[in-house]
Amino acid sequence: MVTSFGTTEGGAEQWLLSMLNSLRDEVIVRVLVLEEGPLIEALTHVGATVRVIPVFGLRPSEMARGARAIAHDLRAHRPDVVVGNGVKAQAALILGARVVRVPNVWVKHDHSFDAQVARPLGWLSGRVVATALEVGEAVGRDDVVVIEPERPQLPLSREQSLTELARFGYRPDALSALVMVGRLVPYKGVDIAISALAYTGADRWRLVVIGSDDDSAPGETERLRQLATTLGVGARVHFCGHVPRAGRLLAAFDALAVMTRPGQAGAPQREGYGITGTEAMLAGVPVIMAGEGPVARRLRTSRGDAGIVVRIGDPLDTAKALAALADERYRQELGQRGCAAAEQMPGTSEVAAAFLGVLADAAMPT
Repeated sequence: MVTSFGTTEGGAEQWLLSMLNSLRDEVIVRVLVLEEGPLIEALTHVGATVRVIPVFGLRPSEMARGARAIAHDLRAHRPDVVVGNGVKAQAALILGARVVRVPNVWVKHDHSFDAQVARPLGWLSGRVVATALEVGEAVGRDDVVVIEPERPQLPLSREQSLTELARFGYRPDALSALVMVGRLVPYKGVDIAISALAYTGADRWRLVVIGSDDDSAPGETERLRQLATTLGVGARVHFCGHVPRAGRLLAAFDALAVMTRPGQAGAPQREGYGITGTEAMLAGVPVIMAGEGPVARRLRTSRGDAGIVVRIGDPLDTAKALAALADERYRQELGQRGCAAAEQMPGTSEVAAAFLGVLADAAMPT
């Protein structure tokens, strides 16, 4: 397997760790990681052999250097199948896999570079697995296998979550708490949520931001702090930094926001599967979702809506959603619907079995 990032915070990395842990008795795994980071230790913990091949960017010279190293590794180890975990990983391995004649599978997690490379990369790939129907559409193939991530682990209680979050400086007060979780990069839209706090109707809310700066956007935390200060809402925005296993702590909050927006070069223009949305549903917490997609689809449950869909990049529309969610009874109704729907999602063993089936099929000689 080849994976793009060394972090353990992203959904693609969490998916990788879950699959490898579930399949550790079924497959022998070697992982090539394209940047340094805590993921290396986590991969070793689930039984994988790990090698770091730094690919520092998407410039042709950088990708070519990484592709050569990956091809050499494939030639030396001759795996039955190689998996690209994400667009950058698949782009780096695809030519080497074809030259060495190793079957390959692309796991597509999001909409990164859809307009530029989704179709040609999909055409070159042996198999394509998408983590949501909408994520796979840009590839333009009718044989994309959709395997949505497994149901997340059960959340901690509100009391347990607040105890854990107190270690990171967060303590609740009389205001309702909106949370955002993820790497701090512009396209995640934390600035939209901060701007929403400045509108009438959102003055009874505070924003809690969980996540740390990413290498692609150094200084993002400081930019967001300055924005909050400029808008006069600095006292209502709390930055926790990186919080391990934050998805299990969402019961501490009154709502979750997923605000992914266009505007950052080379970044997804909209949200993919959005695992934090499911984690919030499982915790009985309503979700504010920017735009249509997999998260919005899951929020429309058989019992009714489990959240509110707002316009992408629109702080005023987000503020209106917060005003509606100020009603505690309404929040509870949405949360109960979300929890009931999330509990019906497939478990880890089902998802791992489906993925193993794709690997076995790809590895079979034709």
